[in-house]
Amino acid sequence: MWIALVVIAVIVILIIAAAMSNITCTVRYKKEGSDDRAEVDIRMLFGMVRFHYEMPKLKFDNMKKGFLLKLEKQNNLSRKSGDSAHVRLNKRQIELWSKEVHILLESTASLKKWLRHTFAHVRVHELNWSTRFSTGEAEWTAVASGVLWSIKTTLVGWLSFQVRMKSHPHLHVIPEFSDEMSFSTEFYCVSRLSFGYAMYASFILMSRILQVKGGLKRWFRLYRQMKANNQKVPSV
Repeated sequence: MWIALVVIAVIVILIIAAAMSNITCTVRYKKEGSDDRAEVDIRMLFGMVRFHYEMPKLKFDNMKKGFLLKLEKQNNLSRKSGDSAHVRLNKRQIELWSKEVHILLESTASLKKWLRHTFAHVRVHELNWSTRFSTGEAEWTAVASGVLWSIKTTLVGWLSFQVRMKSHPHLHVIPEFSDEMSFSTEFYCVSRLSFGYAMYASFILMSRILQVKGGLKRWFRLYRQMKANNQKVPSV
């Protein structure tokens, strides 16, 4: 009897501790000339669970084939960690993603509302975005500088209405008045979501899926299709 009570108490304490932890997502992106590199790190349960996603290669073939992305993923849970895959980003892939989003919207009651409420609990603790460029001509560089400032402030302004900004974003546009064209940008963002709210949001999402007839079957069918598509690696 006492052993059962102790086990129950330990389980309750672990659940409460997990609910008080955060899911931390760190995004890094750097582009300098033709070199691109992106990294995403996700940590949860006080760092005991970690996921790492990396894009060490982004290649543009042509207008028809689009971009070829090389993706690598790692985690501390599986021995098979370190898998890599190639993703083709073109018009056909975007249309496929659009169709998948449409299926999810049809398979879930008020999915947009759920997304808005979930993102409203995301806290952005750090956001740095710096861009350095030159068009090769001083006049056009000055004009492009104003356009870039406008784009950045608009995007960050829109983001501030979707999530909670815990610190002031650091935005930089550095024009270089040289005779050669150049472009480099660096993006860094740290955001957190309460693990307890993530569990609550997952429960709400499941209830919304079950409200739609056949919604759960559509989600599983779409998941299998996406998994099958990811296993098809295009030739590089």
